[in-house]
Amino acid sequence: MPVGLVQWQFLVAVLTGVLLLVAVMWAWRRVSVRKDVERRIAAARVRSGHVPLEIPTVRGPLSAATDDSAPDTLPEWFIQGKGEHAVVDETPRIKLRYLDGQGRKHECTLQVDHVDVQKKVITGHGELPGDVRRLPLHRITSARIAESGQRFNVDTWVDAVRVARRRRGQA
Repeated sequence: MPVGLVQWQFLVAVLTGVLLLVAVMWAWRRVSVRKDVERRIAAARVRSGHVPLEIPTVRGPLSAATDDSAPDTLPEWFIQGKGEHAVVDETPRIKLRYLDGQGRKHECTLQVDHVDVQKKVITGHGELPGDVRRLPLHRITSARIAESGQRFNVDTWVDAVRVARRRRGQA
């Protein structure tokens, strides 16, 4: 009878292991789905005109024409000063890490001159004279605001630039 008991204990141990594995996989899937939903909601908010705090901003009017009405996307407590609001900075100074055409890693501080939202390319100049760079967005691995060192998502920033241009009637 001891052989039957050992087999029974082995079967219980295997079933316990399988149940534990299923529970871990279920939890992992649930966390990944929740993160994906949060990312998609944040992207939708940016596309609708919300300016997240991690995106580079400047103070200025929301449109080319001066408008005294409050903006529809920012809360009243966020509005400060002389009718100016935090708007997306289209020409920030940023620190980039990117891959060149051969797949080598590079790092530079870039003053953005132009963002082409259709071609998804950033054009800017570096710290040295004549150091003009044209970087495709898919080559950028990370970005930080040069002054504060705060990380931000370049794709979200480009979406915010697209929305800001559309609101101004430039797109």
